[in-house]
Amino acid sequence: MSYFKKENTFKDRGKDAENAVQKFLKEWAEQCTTREFNRLPDTKAAGRIMKAAAADFEFFYLAEMDDPVRFHGLLEVKETEHEYRLARDKISQLPRLRKRANCGGVCLAIVHHSTLKKWRVISARDLAETGDKGSWNLTGLPLYDTPGAALQGLYPSIFGAPA
Repeated sequence: MSYFKKENTFKDRGKDAENAVQKFLKEWAEQCTTREFNRLPDTKAAGRIMKAAAADFEFFYLAEMDDPVRFHGLLEVKETEHEYRLARDKISQLPRLRKRANCGGVCLAIVHHSTLKKWRVISARDLAETGDKGSWNLTGLPLYDTPGAALQGLYPSIFGAPA
């Protein structure tokens, strides 16, 4: 008889992907004084005593001080073993992401395909308008080696090097 609780193998799924995105965002924010991001609290990690956050990260960016172009948004990070599909039930925050997008935010899901070691990124609006009943087919989206390359590929004006 074992006195130790069996470790849940799914407990940390996605944490490496979230950490990789956080590393990129930290470097991104350090490049410019008008960039900021926050990692939003995880309701599971908080013992479900708080309302689920709208995403994993929020970001803010003022592109130019003289001619202010402002960006804000949310990033939801997902990890999947599938090489091109993402299950719909993996993004329960989609209604909140869409609402924030309707308020002018850039709301994205960044997907790490762990078996390929590649990344894809898709907007919340595109997720809301496409997909099969059970999942999204992401084959039409380019694959990238890093989360930063994926974000820069979709939004170079936001996630690229500052002008």
